[in-house]
Amino acid sequence: MKFAEFKKAGHWPTLLAAFLYFDISFMAWVALGPLIVYIVRDMNLAVDEKFTLVAIPVLAGALLRVPMGLLADLYGAKRTGIVAQIVVIAATAWVCYFGLPSKLSVEIFGLALGIGGASFAVALPQASRWYPPQYQGVVMGIAGAGNMGVVLDTMFAPSIAEHWGWQAVFGECCSFRCC
Repeated sequence: MKFAEFKKAGHWPTLLAAFLYFDISFMAWVALGPLIVYIVRDMNLAVDEKFTLVAIPVLAGALLRVPMGLLADLYGAKRTGIVAQIVVIAATAWVCYFGLPSKLSVEIFGLALGIGGASFAVALPQASRWYPPQYQGVVMGIAGAGNMGVVLDTMFAPSIAEHWGWQAVFGECCSFRCC
């Protein structure tokens, strides 16, 4: 495979957008995992509650993959991805402004983050539809590399939590009410 041929074969802005959508969505999806130690300590929760809080976004993401894939087929991956990203952004903005004061609020936020876990059902078809069969493997590899958002979250969220508190990961400390 020659890079020049690959570049002409499809639509690289869509491939880049699919990668970034996947990356950002996966980063949001697992945000509670690296922060759970801080959340549990701050809210004084039991061990079994810790597992529940981590499991909610993962389970929601798994369950939402089929409906998100159906929506991508019915309305298009681009529209579905935009709506899904708006939901995750709106949930994060809500948390930024109002915080996560209770276990229930973390659980509800986890459900919204689950939409990020379903993002590959949208990102991969969006990217692959622009490329011929001989490039499907590399296209899926590039778009699928967006799952590195999980690693970025795991690397940086604990450092942010250590320095500014776990709420700062969601922008709470920089919200209108704190500044």
